[in-house]
Amino acid sequence: MSLSEHLESTLEHALPSLSHFCELIDLNWIETSLHQTGKASIRRRKLPAEHVVWLVLGLALFRNQPISYVVEQLKLVFGTTDYCVPSAAVQARQRLGRKPLAALFSLISQAWFDESQQQYSSFQGLSVCAVDGVVWSMPLTKENFNHFGSSKGKTAVAPYPQVRATCLVNTNTHEIIDAQIGSMDQGELTLANQLSPPAQSITLFDRAYFSADFLIGWQTRGESSHWLMRAKDNLRYDIIKRNSPHDFHIRMPISARAKKLNPALGDYWEARLIEVEQAGKIRRYITSLLDSKTYPLIALAKLYAQRWEIEMCYREIKSNLQEGKHLRSKQPDLIYQELWGVLIAYNVLRRQMKYMAQRAKVSPLRISFHIASIALLNLLRFDSLASAGNLPKHLESLMEKSDRYVLPERRMRSYPRVVKGKPQKYPRKSQSIS
Repeated sequence: MSLSEHLESTLEHALPSLSHFCELIDLNWIETSLHQTGKASIRRRKLPAEHVVWLVLGLALFRNQPISYVVEQLKLVFGTTDYCVPSAAVQARQRLGRKPLAALFSLISQAWFDESQQQYSSFQGLSVCAVDGVVWSMPLTKENFNHFGSSKGKTAVAPYPQVRATCLVNTNTHEIIDAQIGSMDQGELTLANQLSPPAQSITLFDRAYFSADFLIGWQTRGESSHWLMRAKDNLRYDIIKRNSPHDFHIRMPISARAKKLNPALGDYWEARLIEVEQAGKIRRYITSLLDSKTYPLIALAKLYAQRWEIEMCYREIKSNLQEGKHLRSKQPDLIYQELWGVLIAYNVLRRQMKYMAQRAKVSPLRISFHIASIALLNLLRFDSLASAGNLPKHLESLMEKSDRYVLPERRMRSYPRVVKGKPQKYPRKSQSIS
């Protein structure tokens, strides 16, 4: 055996095997994302690049644990020792950067969405998605504050720097299909304009996304990429055709400002306006689905209720996975890296819950994210990963108990959603002083 062959054989035996994790993420995707971004390890370090990817995911999964614990728990150190000083782990994250995590997110999110499209029902052949924005806070450092800024209230800015993300979510599984991350001076609409709408889909928006330029662009960026949202009260339009007394094909003027920004828009654009009575009130919706026979107005109005699934998705990420805490990184590039890791880790958990739902023969949304995520994380926290085969075996055991994690059918709301009133100050009692 030559010296080079002997060294290669030694490395293969000394390097901790990541094959345990292939049940969670295809290791070829990690290798592909590292090569695409030029971050693959050329020489063997204590923490090679592919191990640092799992370190970032571990920081999202084990939110309360220090970085050295995550390294030790996941057996990520190359060599004879399991220990790595925290500064070495931080330096490894800095070498890796954000791009490999962003590339890995794109690879797995698209592949898993295509898989879900084939498994779950759609709305008249269209996958149902939702788009909305979300904000995370982070440690107060000069670098973070200068790069990201913070939200501004009426009297002051937020005390911590913040980062904004706009996500595209599969409402049937809560898996995140696409995401864009930016500083607080970038609005939700700006970030949403960089998302890639899936083909053969309908995306649900709230009224903040009403923009002729944005919605026309959304339709044209993907094949049969449609949208649905609540109509604004002051909507200006002319009726082109009446499909029914409460169903109209309309034409709307494009503002002078929008035409100045994009001269290709023209003077008018068209959509469909429907009116439905809900809880004693008339609700109006606007959509790109013009065929009133294929897409009845009552069905569209009921479909819009699925927009709230993205809010449930954000609650699972921020309250359950992140336990309501700030991001932990103190440098802007590591904030991006950490946040991509959070989104990937969430999709990993959601995918396993999708398999649990298939075993229990229920919707993926009927699996309790809070309890199931604890069970999944305990497999990594308490089971030894030193011997190959443990994780697949324990995952299979968990899948066999899927019925234990099923939630009851979701109840109808007892009270309508309303804007909370401002708290009133109570008058002080006047007391006489003797």
